[in-house]
Amino acid sequence: MNPARLSPEEITAIEWLALQRSGRMSAAERQRFERWLAENERHRGAWERLQRRLDSAFAGIAEQPAGLARNTLLSAGTSRRQALRGALVLAGLGLGGLGLTRPGMPLDGLVADLSTATGERRRFVLDDGSSVLLNAQSRVDIDFDEGRRRLQLRRGALLAEVTADARRPFVVETPFGRVQALGTRFSVALGERDATVWVQAVQVRLETRFGSSLVLATDEGARFDRDVCQRLEGQRRNEFAWQDGWLELHDRPLDVLIAALRPYHQGHLRLSPDAAALRISGLFPLDDSEHVLASLEEILPLRIHRYLGWWTTIEHS
Repeated sequence: MNPARLSPEEITAIEWLALQRSGRMSAAERQRFERWLAENERHRGAWERLQRRLDSAFAGIAEQPAGLARNTLLSAGTSRRQALRGALVLAGLGLGGLGLTRPGMPLDGLVADLSTATGERRRFVLDDGSSVLLNAQSRVDIDFDEGRRRLQLRRGALLAEVTADARRPFVVETPFGRVQALGTRFSVALGERDATVWVQAVQVRLETRFGSSLVLATDEGARFDRDVCQRLEGQRRNEFAWQDGWLELHDRPLDVLIAALRPYHQGHLRLSPDAAALRISGLFPLDDSEHVLASLEEILPLRIHRYLGWWTTIEHS
């Protein structure tokens, strides 16, 4: 399979295989897969090619026998679905090499257990009855077992509503640290250099990668990187309240607004450093990024250039 020319049938086959090997394929889903496979020869051909590539990948990992490699990748401590996707990468499908999994690209979202598209907010109900609402362009992997409930936030933001389970703590992991639920409702947003957590109900415990910790109560928030965590002013709460599709800012740098708009904007949105420092206040609809940009051009000294309907640059005039 050439990753630059993956057909729709091959993309669908990848997702069917990931679901099948995840161990969570329901009887209804299995029936839909069988119908898809029998619909035409293109579907069956894509499925068979994918199986051959996967077998080749397992056979070559660290020169292990295919069966041993398969058992290693699908061991108890590994997300079965995530391990399978890793094998697909090793098989030469190029899910990462050509940037196809970046936001807005054709395969974006196939490498996470839960995902949302550009401009999409979506709620998912988990096996334990908890739910997570994902912001646009968000990616989450799930790792539940008998001793813990773990979500890996890989991109974007989530709002978790957690059901009580004294035997299994509920944890959201990020590259910068972990957030453990001590209550029922909290949100986590992932940035490039740090992450942010806000508590809507009861408490959470925040711990950075290098051991700093903080307990937050209702209506409290903090920003954290790998080293430290720092409480945030309560007035900034609405800056992270994306759940209803609105962003409220009070005298904040323009780059805060543009960062919030990017998951809702089709294509690339670039902000120049001098424009990023401009201050802005207001209530902005995340679901209509073009309207927001047009309004900004009227009230701020900005020039906005659009290229080929995909690349937008914002500069100080």
